[in-house]
Amino acid sequence: MRRRTERRALRDQNRIVESITTASDRIQKHENFVQVDLGGCSLPEVLALCAEFAGLCVTTRMRCALLKGGDEDMRRCHAVRDLLKILMIVVPRDFRLALVPGTPGNAAVYRKSEAELRAAGLDVRCFESEIPAAQWFGS
Repeated sequence: MRRRTERRALRDQNRIVESITTASDRIQKHENFVQVDLGGCSLPEVLALCAEFAGLCVTTRMRCALLKGGDEDMRRCHAVRDLLKILMIVVPRDFRLALVPGTPGNAAVYRKSEAELRAAGLDVRCFESEIPAAQWFGS
């Protein structure tokens, strides 16, 4: 019985490592901002990616981040929104966050998150694409 429990624990640990590895591939460091791409992520991948993204935003000297949405359903969209609320607590006040919704359907959730986070003091804006978002970081 003990052996089975140890194998199960090892299997569960490997699953988490695979998820974190997958998440890392979706985060890109640019010269003056960090970008995360949520396209095609499952809910566990979104959660792992969001946790890694938040950690990176907190531990690096980057003051700008671009979050590019994918085809999230409402559960995944709300998971991202919850991450943004947590992120707001731990990033510096001069941190800029650009949101680029992946579909018109989740644009409404991203816009609502934008309004909530701006009301709380975070410098956040929604954009139609990545190019104007990256340009905003340079302004």
